Amino acid sequence: MAFTVNPVTVGRIQKAWNNLSEEQKAQIQPFVTEAHQQTVAMLQDSRKLPDDKTPHSLSMLHSILSNDADKILEKISTGLKPSVASDGTLVGIGKFESHDPGWLEAAAVWLENIPKPKTLFNTAPATIRIPNTVRIALAGDWGTGNWRPPSNQSPALRVSAHMTPLNPDITIHLGDVYSSGTSDEEQHLLVDLWPKGKIGALALNSNHEMYSASEPYFNLALRSSLFHLQQGCSYFALENDHWVIVGLDSAYFSDESKLYMNGSLGNNGQQIDFLKEQVAKKKPVIVLTHHNGLLQDGSGPEKPAGKDAPLWDQVLSAFPQGGGPRYWYWAHIHAAITYAPQGPSQINCRCAGHAAVPQGSPAQLLKNKSNVTWFESRPANDPLIPQRVLNGFAMLTLDGDHIHEEFYDENGEIPWQQQSETKVISREDGS
Repeated sequence: MAFTVNPVTVGRIQKAWNNLSEEQKAQIQPFVTEAHQQTVAMLQDSRKLPDDKTPHSLSMLHSILSNDADKILEKISTGLKPSVASDGTLVGIGKFESHDPGWLEAAAVWLENIPKPKTLFNTAPATIRIPNTVRIALAGDWGTGNWRPPSNQSPALRVSAHMTPLNPDITIHLGDVYSSGTSDEEQHLLVDLWPKGKIGALALNSNHEMYSASEPYFNLALRSSLFHLQQGCSYFALENDHWVIVGLDSAYFSDESKLYMNGSLGNNGQQIDFLKEQVAKKKPVIVLTHHNGLLQDGSGPEKPAGKDAPLWDQVLSAFPQGGGPRYWYWAHIHAAITYAPQGPSQINCRCAGHAAVPQGSPAQLLKNKSNVTWFESRPANDPLIPQRVLNGFAMLTLDGDHIHEEFYDENGEIPWQQQSETKVISREDGS
């Protein structure tokens, strides 16, 4: 497989870096250096594999900025052995793998937009009435489009092909349009392709949308007829007589200098106040975010290095002490995972970020972990990416005060499902 770095992208990155202030460079540089050191260590010892905490967009950025002074790009092109990291990250130079040179486009867009103001944050969320019996399809990190030949469609198209016949009332994209949420990508990889439910469709903001300063997400995607239910706002509520579902924007207020990797609801309190309003209705609450609340292995809340767990703490702050949502679905991690109930209020946490990006099995990280009840680890039998596991999506059926959860794979099969809070029914326990 050829490893080619686009010289236009190189020029854009170097120009964008030079346009940053010294203060902006100082904020970013430690993160760039860390990613570079991880790549160097991996090339020296194949056992030191990268993980999803280090954005792929940064893995080669230092090399571009230094004109590849230490010949790392050259070593990647000749010495990087395809493998699978413990969290399922596919290590290699192929499409969407850890050192796919295409990730540098995301780095270019991110750097170009740092000096620019973000699109104004809309603070007029819609509360949408839904039927008491309703089916809702959820898929995260789906916005890749079809990058495969017709004889072997991309996972994104396989997922939508099996979602549509289920005839969901509402479909919700949990965020990430690749690689940078540009206008072309929002239009052609999301708006033109996303399957609409009978009532409508909704879309969350994400770190990749923020690379373009969120302008295409707010002013193109949310203004399209497809996502009209949101009325241009990145957070919302769905409500019936028995449930409230709250979609939150965990990306807009995230740390720009770290590529918006860690979720946050911000310090202005508007989203937390909105969540409090929904909690006050005294109905079970389902929270949706792009970013993960828990570490991938479920061992505790997601915490940036040396800091508190902002997203987890912010969400729980909207509930009475010791309380929390009944269910919390997120994406961001490219995996399908269900967790044991968390905390005093027994929050049912789910990761559904596996709708399109190719990923290997995360068994090395998740197997026999007490807080993990199931994860997708079955091979996709993909002749082009032998290590890839099945992609898929989640389906929620609310029927009065009951909830039925299902995870579908890209072949339309159901490897995991659960009715209300009864015993899990599972064909593949992932352990």
